[in-house]
Amino acid sequence: MKFCFFLCLATLAPLFVFSDVPEFVYINGKIVTLDATDSIHEALAVEDGKIAAVGSNDSVRILAGPDTKIIDLKGQTVIPGIIESHIHSLGVVRADLAGKYAELRSIAEVQDWIRQKAATVPPGTWIEVPRNEITRLAEQRFPTPEELDAGTKDHPVAFISVTKTVLNSAGWKALGLDQPSATVPGGELVLEDGRPVLMRGGQVFLRSHMPSPVIYPDELVQKKLEELMGIYNSVGITTIFERATNRTGYDLFRKQEKENRLNTRVRCTFRFSAHDGAGVGKFVKALGLSPGDGDDLVRATSLKITVDGGIHWGTTWLSEPHGEKRTTFYRNTDPNNMGVHHYTPEQMVEIFAAVERLGWPMSAHVTGDGGATAVLQAVKAVSKDQPEILKRRFNLIHTYFPTPELAALAKSVGAGVDTQPYLYQRDANFINRIYGPNWSARFIGLGEWVRAGIPVGMNSDHMIGLDPDHAMNSFDPFLMLEIAVTRRDDRGDVYGENQRLSRLDALRCATIWPAWLSFDEEKLGTLEVGKLADFVVLDRDYLSCPDEEIHLIRPRLTVMGGRVVFSSEKN
Repeated sequence: MKFCFFLCLATLAPLFVFSDVPEFVYINGKIVTLDATDSIHEALAVEDGKIAAVGSNDSVRILAGPDTKIIDLKGQTVIPGIIESHIHSLGVVRADLAGKYAELRSIAEVQDWIRQKAATVPPGTWIEVPRNEITRLAEQRFPTPEELDAGTKDHPVAFISVTKTVLNSAGWKALGLDQPSATVPGGELVLEDGRPVLMRGGQVFLRSHMPSPVIYPDELVQKKLEELMGIYNSVGITTIFERATNRTGYDLFRKQEKENRLNTRVRCTFRFSAHDGAGVGKFVKALGLSPGDGDDLVRATSLKITVDGGIHWGTTWLSEPHGEKRTTFYRNTDPNNMGVHHYTPEQMVEIFAAVERLGWPMSAHVTGDGGATAVLQAVKAVSKDQPEILKRRFNLIHTYFPTPELAALAKSVGAGVDTQPYLYQRDANFINRIYGPNWSARFIGLGEWVRAGIPVGMNSDHMIGLDPDHAMNSFDPFLMLEIAVTRRDDRGDVYGENQRLSRLDALRCATIWPAWLSFDEEKLGTLEVGKLADFVVLDRDYLSCPDEEIHLIRPRLTVMGGRVVFSSEKN
């Protein structure tokens, strides 16, 4: 039986039509809406997967019918569902199927892990150390072959840092690189005292000697993906941006949706490597999708290119030469190098113009300030003949070192930013030591972006490991929020105090602003009437608990589309 109510839920709330009895009414809470006035209410109602009302206990409870379930929040705080705007869930799943991830914080821990692994596999079996960036080891350097030998001499061992590799003595021998005269196809050896200590490049050659990756059955992948989504729900995540997928990945998410096995919303970004307009057209034709295809659960949103490398490997496109100190740290060779440039400015102009003609929003992995400037200048150049690109919400992905000038340029082309506070916590000390105080003060400069009015999605770039706090990049949203609010690294130091955010602005970086990045701000990101009912009930008050307790916050309840997808009482 349907009813029609004309209600004013709070003194300043607008009049609206409410056309059905809500399925759920939540009362006695602290509802942090993040609406235009940052209003806080006591209650909310959910109907048909959407927020039907917010307001006082009396004004919302009166809407309940005989079948409405009333939930007493007992004073608990409710925030919008967390939007994790940069994740690689399919990579996480496949990596976990291959073996459990281990976070290693020192070379001694690396050695212990190797010993334990060696005890479980036959001599001669390759052992690959889980990916742990050298910047996050206590020693902040590559291990030596001798240090890997201390783990085992009976198994070839590889410590791989994306494009650089250290092997133990058995590893060098297995590759035939244990002689000073040896050469590496597609790479080069770094020698000390006539012995190899590091290999730059040569990854294809290395992988050809190691066991081939296992291809896991679709059902196993789907089951593991379902498990991962449950873990995301457990920390309050209700939407993810899958930031580098393809048509196969998109179809897998759609299959999960069809089978009712998907408890997070997914926004798909499709990465390509074409370097000209013709290549863009070929990629999009093969993709067979249009921007916006899908629905509120799974949707195609943008395309992506990778412009430079990363700060952990010494391949960031900087605005200045890397110099002797950085070059020595990364074991690179040319102090005058300014980082990797996978695309020239001219190529980016051609690519962005081609993408715009096809109607797609665009994003770019670019970590350095020099690269980010080149990317934004290319967008601006395209806008002269194709002004519609300014409405596509270009996504700058990573962009670690903002300046007022860079932020103003981003604002001028209508861009948004996707960046990772966890990197600040774990890597700010290394940046301060190797890059210098001016760089650490603007590293992951959230305040710079926010002051310029740039919508920021802060996120994890989660790619390996299922533990929210001990994955390669932590995907605990409340740790992320604490880092944004306190600007403290894992040693307790603060670099660039002016980059701190208020608690509400930090929360916006995990809700409404990433919703803007994916054109979802009318449906997600705030707790307002008519929006999808994605929200999280917390075990303590995010707005008033001590700064140092923000990372301890845990969800009591995670709701997506009005449906409970996580309850701490069931776990």
